[in-house]
Amino acid sequence: MTLPLFVYGSLRDPQVRAHVLGERADLSTIPAILHGYARQLMPSFDYPFIVPAKPDDRVEGEIILGLTEADYPVLDEYEDVDNGLYVRDTVTVETADRPVDAWTYLRGPAGPS
Repeated sequence: MTLPLFVYGSLRDPQVRAHVLGERADLSTIPAILHGYARQLMPSFDYPFIVPAKPDDRVEGEIILGLTEADYPVLDEYEDVDNGLYVRDTVTVETADRPVDAWTYLRGPAGPS
């Protein structure tokens, strides 16, 4: 079983997702909230990061459902995981129905600070 992906930045845009993953009728999204993390915008960088924060902090986003194992190397490349810009990690997000375990991309060691 492949985990869904919690997205909070550019991958929330359907056109960006289609550019990265191709036109996919098998993918869907639902709103989700990640507690205990904060979204950071850096003046020198065009995309947001999320980082661990206080328990009452939260990041709003959505989870992408229907991804396959083959999608994650493509997503890792898009997020510059090999260069350390982002790291993929497992988190638990809240949806309207229940908590869901998901992957997400956090600021990596090479991300601007």
